[in-house]
Amino acid sequence: MTFGREGPLSAESEQELMRQLVAGEEHAIRTLYSRFGRPIYTVSLRMLGSVEAAEELTQDVFLAAWRKGGRFDSERGRLSTWLMAIAHNMAVDRLRHDRGAGRPPLVLVEEVPEPAPLDEEEVLLDRDRAQRALAGLSAAERHLLSQAYFSGWTAREIAESEGIPLGTVKTRLRAALIKLRKSEAEQSRMATRRGIER
Repeated sequence: MTFGREGPLSAESEQELMRQLVAGEEHAIRTLYSRFGRPIYTVSLRMLGSVEAAEELTQDVFLAAWRKGGRFDSERGRLSTWLMAIAHNMAVDRLRHDRGAGRPPLVLVEEVPEPAPLDEEEVLLDRDRAQRALAGLSAAERHLLSQAYFSGWTAREIAESEGIPLGTVKTRLRAALIKLRKSEAEQSRMATRRGIER
């Protein structure tokens, strides 16, 4: 079968061309390159921005087409579309590799700022406020919060272990958190007042 240089190939002609390419027939690669070399080079140049990179990618696309030729199926799409997809994917891979996409920028240890030193007095005050806030809750509320926040249980797991409805667990958790927030707000107001009075 001969393949003209002009006009689109039929699906059967495309499949036959790829069969000949996989078989290693020299005229098949010449035909493939003469028909599709220019558009693949143009896409490569547009994406990579370098003549050398576009030429190298164009060669690599035809090498990949030869290696993967057995996978081409004219029933699923045109040969030109398949080749352009190979070119696009290879160009994207090169751009990612060259630009290091997905790699976090390196930061030298000397450039990392030192963490602010902890004020031990502030840590003790925070702990004291938390203990006072928790003391304002019932034993059942403290137990529920402990399961949810310190043991990492979900509301569903708590409901199953305690034998109570899921909705009840969610309502009790929410009520306990609201009490904690109110207690914290009250303690902050009192601390502010003490600071003003001094």
